[in-house]
Amino acid sequence: MEPRNPTGTEEGIPVTGSRLALRPLRPEEIDEQWQAMVTADPSGTPSLPDEARFRARLRRSGQLVDGWIDLAIDLDGAAIGRIQTFVHEDRPLPAGTFEVGVRLREDQRGKGYGREAVTLLTGWLFGHAGAQAVQAHTDPANVAMRTVFDRAGWTVSGTVTHYGRRWVTYRITRPEWEAGSPAG
Repeated sequence: MEPRNPTGTEEGIPVTGSRLALRPLRPEEIDEQWQAMVTADPSGTPSLPDEARFRARLRRSGQLVDGWIDLAIDLDGAAIGRIQTFVHEDRPLPAGTFEVGVRLREDQRGKGYGREAVTLLTGWLFGHAGAQAVQAHTDPANVAMRTVFDRAGWTVSGTVTHYGRRWVTYRITRPEWEAGSPAG
């Protein structure tokens, strides 16, 4: 899939909110993102991706390709995390459904940035990417992430077993979003 505008990013990118912007990663931020993956808590990242594929994917940050987009979570010009959509190789998603992952630097957690980033990306997916539903999985013990989804207007839709573990699935549909999901 080719980018939708000549700047190489999708229409509507960057996505800006009251405090944050979701923007393409800069080349110099890719190493930091890889290190964040390597040192991540396994409760949020149960499997380390192939490094070359991960870096190649981040180099096309800002472009929606085959259900994948990676964006920096930017606060005052600095990346404080990354938010993405992705597709599991062994679990294809229904047409119009996007799966989201988010990671914030540890020193930026607990400040509402996760909720704002999730809300911004959700709105962009519904407004620009043709989403009919947006979902995410989290560890049942990850109270912080579960709170993010609750405050962003998502609801628990079930559980899934992946990587030999049980995950809680949160989801929001286009009608639910249009009926009054919070703004970024």
